[in-house]
Amino acid sequence: MDGDLWEKVLSPDNVYRRQLIDQVMSTALPESKSSEQASAAVKAFTTADLPHELIELLEKIVLQSYAFSGKFNLQNMLIRAAIKAGPSRASSKASIHESACVMDYSNEFTNYEVFKSREALCNWAREVGRQNGFVIVITKSDVTSKGRTARLTLGCERGGYYINRKKDIETEHEKKRRKETGTKKCGCPFALKGEKMPDDDEWMLKVLCGIHNHEAAKYLEGHSYTGRLSEQENSLVLDMSMKMSRLKDILVTLKRKDILNTSTLRTIYNACLKNRVKEKAGRSQMQYLLGKLAEHKYIEWHRSSDDSDAILDLFWAHPRSVELFRAFPHVLIMDCTYKTNKYRLPLFEIVGVTSTNLTFSVAFVYIQHERKDNYTWALNRLRSLVEDQNILPSFIITDRELSLMNAIKKVFPNARHLLCRWHISKNVLSNCKKYFESGDQWEKFNSQWETVVLSATESEYLTQVDILHKNFNTYPEALQYVLSSWLTPYKDRFVSAWTETCMHFGNQTSNRVESAHARLKRQLGCSTLNFELSWGEVHNLIELQYTEIKASFEKSSIVAKHKFACVELKEIRGMVSIVALENILVQMRRARAIGVDASACGCANRRSHGLPCAHEIAEYKREGRPIPLDCIDQFWRKLDILPATKKQNLKLMCQPYLDLFLQIFKDEDTESQLQMLKKLREIIAPHCTHLLEPTEPYNRTRGRLKVKVDTSTRRDPSAFEYVQSRHDSYSTGFNVEPSNSSGHFVPQRQPKEKVYPTQAAKPISHIDEFPAGIREYIFKTKDVQADGNCGFRAIAALMGKGEDGWMVVREDLVDELLYNHQLYTRVYGSVHRVNEIRSGLAHFEGGFAGYEHWMTMPDMGHLIASRYNAVLYHLSMQQCLTFLPLRSNPMLLHARKEIAIGFVNGNHFIQVFMKTGHPVPPVATTWRLHRDVVAADWDSPYIDRIQNFLNVIGCGVATTDTCDTVGID
Repeated sequence: MDGDLWEKVLSPDNVYRRQLIDQVMSTALPESKSSEQASAAVKAFTTADLPHELIELLEKIVLQSYAFSGKFNLQNMLIRAAIKAGPSRASSKASIHESACVMDYSNEFTNYEVFKSREALCNWAREVGRQNGFVIVITKSDVTSKGRTARLTLGCERGGYYINRKKDIETEHEKKRRKETGTKKCGCPFALKGEKMPDDDEWMLKVLCGIHNHEAAKYLEGHSYTGRLSEQENSLVLDMSMKMSRLKDILVTLKRKDILNTSTLRTIYNACLKNRVKEKAGRSQMQYLLGKLAEHKYIEWHRSSDDSDAILDLFWAHPRSVELFRAFPHVLIMDCTYKTNKYRLPLFEIVGVTSTNLTFSVAFVYIQHERKDNYTWALNRLRSLVEDQNILPSFIITDRELSLMNAIKKVFPNARHLLCRWHISKNVLSNCKKYFESGDQWEKFNSQWETVVLSATESEYLTQVDILHKNFNTYPEALQYVLSSWLTPYKDRFVSAWTETCMHFGNQTSNRVESAHARLKRQLGCSTLNFELSWGEVHNLIELQYTEIKASFEKSSIVAKHKFACVELKEIRGMVSIVALENILVQMRRARAIGVDASACGCANRRSHGLPCAHEIAEYKREGRPIPLDCIDQFWRKLDILPATKKQNLKLMCQPYLDLFLQIFKDEDTESQLQMLKKLREIIAPHCTHLLEPTEPYNRTRGRLKVKVDTSTRRDPSAFEYVQSRHDSYSTGFNVEPSNSSGHFVPQRQPKEKVYPTQAAKPISHIDEFPAGIREYIFKTKDVQADGNCGFRAIAALMGKGEDGWMVVREDLVDELLYNHQLYTRVYGSVHRVNEIRSGLAHFEGGFAGYEHWMTMPDMGHLIASRYNAVLYHLSMQQCLTFLPLRSNPMLLHARKEIAIGFVNGNHFIQVFMKTGHPVPPVATTWRLHRDVVAADWDSPYIDRIQNFLNVIGCGVATTDTCDTVGID
């Protein structure tokens, strides 16, 4: 092409100039081998005053065309053009980069070393670039051409210029979108050339142009190329993302392994997205999910809509969960939870219990509605997991969900169905508290209700119900509710008199499944996940659960705790779970107080847990033999995951069913045949399913959403929390305000308030619960937990054992009673009374203590004072007494241990701290009658203070031990 023609086509008036230049750059020039043609093109671009296009042309000639790479005059022309055109080009392209800074790094990249491989050459060049603040990339590579020497060109990541290759006419949307993008290219001429040696796989490096027309980078973070992940790093990201690690945790792990890593969160996000897209391989969500379930051998069932093939109900069970269910089918606990998926489907979760007291997930069921039909379908699928093993659950625990209760009765008619006590208690609170005008009256009613629920026998139950009627007949609405809603129809499902007759292994609430809900929601982290993401989280959760259960089995088999070293346990150590040994240890403590008296024992442990009760253990001890293994229920002896019953060797044949399928298939019409083939394809190739994911309940319309989407998995407040927020002035959990639209009460979180350093709020004082005359002598009071052990908790705290040392106090008092049996027979007047007190002390289990195990005063005051050689003051509105040791020598006044407890609200013991020199209540009359001679002077220092007490207290309070005070928490 001659000069005139070049001048014509490169004229600014030529509307096709840009297209011609692009064709010359991309096609004509790379294919040309003529130096005359290249020179003519360079001259034409120079004459036409196209500096930026000239630079691009020279880059193509010098850096990317090996035919002209040795032309040093062209290299020098490229450098001069880049220096001259740098600032103006930056201005004309509205770039934010100024290219006035030109630096030569030829010396840094000059290397006469022979590299062992192409990768070694590239790594060396990139490392030198990184040390100098530049990112070196491969701009051209030619390593596969036959007959030519393999070579590659390296350049700066900011080399070249951005070219808008789109049509000249752009829409407004395209223009706006282009304004939001940018480029980091500034025409940097830096170039290196690598050539392969002819003989071996060795390479040499040559500097073509060592000049950078921009400053070195201060930080390499933010440069996408340097942040690229290596193969090992990408593998680590894949593993951690599959374990549902957070993106920032993955990034932190990478940077700990490599301090020079410059990846960003965007890099990790892109890598995870790429891996997920690659794994999904174009499959739909349901195809991916069913494919994964089949790959990991899940048991899966589903129901779909006939109209749209959308999933309605979806059941899945991990193979490990099925193993555990077949090994421990005895107790099932089930409940629905919400806010776990973007379809707003309730998640019906079913859990079981192992012999080591760990909870395991049996199955997860997404159901369309909480109706009998949905529950029945889910439970039938559950039954199919173990039906062939001839093992079915014996006990099922739920809350009072009537649809679920009816489904259980239909699918598992022989299972004993218990109702959750915790839910019942909260229902009573929600529906009855509003009828009581004061908190004290409600607490008394609730306390009596708990007493009814914990009644050990039917006769005791009837007695406690009569007391409930008698004491609260002025609250007919509350009585009507507990009777008609709970006691009359369901008492055999939650009252101890009936539930303790069946072997539930200590499970009487649905707390386990509630805890499983909480663990699952923590794992999910969001309430808007689809099935695909939810499955991954659930799968990881079950795998960890399975590992923990296996570890607990091994621990029970090989770990010998020192507290189990007694001879009574030698035959069962390592043969039963640690949980069973803990239970037996508690019964051994009771046995010391109860002896072989079966009536005093009650034998509830044998009936409900399948473990020896106190009187059985006392019998073994009297006979001088350890507890035998055969008296332990098989449930506690199972420390493996083998099926509970021996699996039958069944010969399964599918040919008869296939023949029947073919026969039916031939007789059906075309539409029915298509449906049959669909179902067959789902079985054979679940990853090719035609099923669709459920439809989302809310479709976004045009425009910005008015309300922020709630992605929290936190449950909505329950009814009892609404009631507490209305009736409790000290409740700070929720504000209850009526909604503007519906009038229903909606819980709202109280806004956070600024916190200032100030004195802590004082706890509620019980000063008003004591006689007015001694209130000024009380320094402070301190409450303890109200669980039926409050009196023993108060003594434990005052004696320095901590409130949780209440069980030790009970043991100490039993020892005091047994070792001084004759003395206390005289004190209490009969052996029968001694046995009653011993039985009352014999409660060594956690949880709420029944009324027969509550502290009684004044009887137990003598035991406390004598056991701990202390002075005990007992204060209340009804009775005030001092208890002194019965059989020890008096101590000096300053060396004595003086403690005080108070009886408040008519049902609770607390700690009381008295001021120095306070009046002293009269000493119990029984002490004066039955003390040893050596203990005669214990009361001498208190004579004047006792008289002072009588003067200030008046005659309205009993000061003799003639009536009993009972703590009824």
